[in-house]
Amino acid sequence: MGTAELEALTERFERAREWNVRAQPRRARREFRALLRDLDHGETVDLTMADRVAWAWLIARSWMGLAQADLACTGDLPGALELLDRARGAARLLEGLERRRIEAVTDGQQGLFLLRVAGKPAEAVRLFDRVLAVSDSGAPRDLAMAYLNRAIALSDLGDVEGALADNFEAVRHAEAAGSPTLVAFARHNSGYYLSMLGDAPAALAEMAAARELAPDQDDGISMLGQAEVLYGVGLLEEAEALLDEAIPQLLAAGRRTDHAIAEYVRARCLLALLRFEEASTLAGRARAHFTAVGYEQWAVLSRVLEFEAALAPLRRGVRTPTGGEVRRRARQALTAAQDGDAAGPVLGQHPGHAARLVAAQWFLLANDLDTARVTLRGLPRGLTSAPLTMRIQHYTVQAELAFAADDRTRGLRAVRAGLRLLADHRSRLGAVESVTAAAAHGVELTRIDVGAAAHTGRPAALFDAAERGRSTFAGTGRVTPPDDPRAAALLFEARGLLARAREMPADQAKERERLTRRAHRAQSEVRERSWRHAGNAGGVQRSVTARELRQVLVERGDDTAVVANFVVLDGMLRCVRVDARGVTAIEFGPADDVTERVRRLGADFAMAANDLIPAPLRAAANASLARNLKVLDDILLGPLRADGDLYVVAREPLLSVPWTALPSRSGLRTAVNSYVARGRTHARPSGKRRLLAAAGPGVQHGTAEVHAVGRQWPGATVLTGDDAVTEHVRTALATHDVVHLATHGQHDADNPLFASIDLADGPLFAHELDGTPLPGSVVILSSCEVGGSTQVLGGEVLGLTSVLLRLGARAVIASVAKLSDELAARVMPRLHAHLRESDDPEAALAAALKDVAEPVPLVCFSSVEGLASA
Repeated sequence: MGTAELEALTERFERAREWNVRAQPRRARREFRALLRDLDHGETVDLTMADRVAWAWLIARSWMGLAQADLACTGDLPGALELLDRARGAARLLEGLERRRIEAVTDGQQGLFLLRVAGKPAEAVRLFDRVLAVSDSGAPRDLAMAYLNRAIALSDLGDVEGALADNFEAVRHAEAAGSPTLVAFARHNSGYYLSMLGDAPAALAEMAAARELAPDQDDGISMLGQAEVLYGVGLLEEAEALLDEAIPQLLAAGRRTDHAIAEYVRARCLLALLRFEEASTLAGRARAHFTAVGYEQWAVLSRVLEFEAALAPLRRGVRTPTGGEVRRRARQALTAAQDGDAAGPVLGQHPGHAARLVAAQWFLLANDLDTARVTLRGLPRGLTSAPLTMRIQHYTVQAELAFAADDRTRGLRAVRAGLRLLADHRSRLGAVESVTAAAAHGVELTRIDVGAAAHTGRPAALFDAAERGRSTFAGTGRVTPPDDPRAAALLFEARGLLARAREMPADQAKERERLTRRAHRAQSEVRERSWRHAGNAGGVQRSVTARELRQVLVERGDDTAVVANFVVLDGMLRCVRVDARGVTAIEFGPADDVTERVRRLGADFAMAANDLIPAPLRAAANASLARNLKVLDDILLGPLRADGDLYVVAREPLLSVPWTALPSRSGLRTAVNSYVARGRTHARPSGKRRLLAAAGPGVQHGTAEVHAVGRQWPGATVLTGDDAVTEHVRTALATHDVVHLATHGQHDADNPLFASIDLADGPLFAHELDGTPLPGSVVILSSCEVGGSTQVLGGEVLGLTSVLLRLGARAVIASVAKLSDELAARVMPRLHAHLRESDDPEAALAAALKDVAEPVPLVCFSSVEGLASA
């Protein structure tokens, strides 16, 4: 055998090794077996000393590659270790340093197997150290793999900063080795470690860069890592969908342990999404795998997750426990804690700590406060090295225990500590969607807080508890939008595609659907890019208390103003009513009853606004609308006794209530928001306000409407036809005091940040306003249903109106149901005439609607004036 033949065999080895890197172990196994057969029959007598060294390395590496591929295909760890012994046999062909290097690299491969399959990171670190001790700069690929693998082991042991440092070294050596696939793998892992250190936006950016380097990777690993980061952010539905796609890919690639981890993470998402049975099934499936391969840490974590999935429906009253179930589960969780202590931590999670938290919750359910207290004492103070979700859970259990023991001071201390932790998490996130998603991790903590406040029987305590959680996720996502040319190009593309789809004739439905699907793909990429933006919005605003609110109302000298703070607790709709004289609580009955009434109203408004429906049917719809408005008025406003200004704080099921259209609110100032906001000053007419009015396509009376509105304001800018484009309107929102948009639009319930208004060049999306500061403006959306909102997991509200308020608008007037163009054209000039005189949007809307015969579903979204900024 000569040098040329050796080089040919080396090229075959590189191809086979690349199949392993690309997670195609079956093909890698076939090629390594064929290569080893040819190596076994090769003659080495004519080789130079340098070629003999290369020959030995080639044999050893081929056995290592075969061991890796075989383990991926069969899961047979002992068999893989036997193949590594063959690699060590090749080392005996040499002497001295080269022999020690082959042995060390083989040990490193064994360390990887012990780490990934058996969950023994400490042993693995010692083996990786041996590789790094004998490697030199002439073998950059070996160095890259050793640093990569040691980083994984260090992260399992909780040394995330050490893991990140190793991974940066891995990137450097992988680049020196000229392996884009290996660089991609290293950058993906860097993203994972950044997420463990709390920097989710940077983590997602690294993972995106990794995908660009290896776009054809289809082993599911990149999706698994991204999903874990999204779960940490709180984007649970997005993470669950990604895992649903990744799991079959991981299985096909032979990554059995990663497949089980993906099932575990997906079960976590499902549990948070209240899909309890599915979560339990997946957790059990993951536990079976981890138990079979001896990965004890993950086996205990999966068992703990099964306990959580059984506990959650009991705590929420969805299911009643049977017999001795509660104490049996509590004892089983304590046993799991002991197993977790013996197994040790993995990826910053300590299985023993996780089990104790769940055991304490089971004991609390059994009303065994003493055992719950003793169980919690076995945990380190603050669990500072644990993941965010576990630390929040710790504060939640502490609060629940304290409240159950009637120690309200200690309970509130735990609640506030947990909310501060969530607020810190939120401050690192840049996009409105990410900020609101963060509320998902505070659901249980807030539920415990609100429930304990209700139990005190003090309305002020209930008000304060509701606002504590809401304010944690209030405010803007970031101060200024990032410079992202790619996102801008994607939004431009989506706008153009939707504009073309809008113009398609009825007989080209398939082409319209195709264009719409392409637009939605572009929108999805914009969403994903927005998650990578870091937060710079500063601190979270301090929550408003009932006492502070009362003081503001007293100072205003208005004994008739009422703030109605609605909450849903245990399926019942309640309200805390605050006025200058005091704070009271009202219970309205089952929330489902109100939900049904609101649904009927929406149907009635849609029928009444449709000019294509025959007049008799519209008349019937108007009669039904009047009846349902009266019934809802009696249900919601009768008990409130609100004869003056009314400020409604509401979420589901009240997001679509046309409060201004309720009969008892005729001519009265009414404002709606999803939390009691701060920072709005008292109305002060300035006389120097700038107005822009724009009409979109397809609005029958839009051009006449905006010209009529413009005549109410000296120096107004009016845009119609081809001048009413998205760029002009987006600029106007950031620079004008009053913006009036007579356009069609839609609220996207599945993707609320792509709620939009139609303009000449296509839709203007809420998403592209994210980060644009507004100058305390009043925005009037004269379009049907653009005032709609979606309540995301955790209770926060998203939609065009909520985004505009977050970005600095002091009021947004919009419709929460179908509104005919003709009716809008009649009402809007009157609204602006009153607004010009008063600079009071609530009063202007009330005055404009007072003498209108038919109900108008326009609502003023705003907040109480005079509350000091945080």
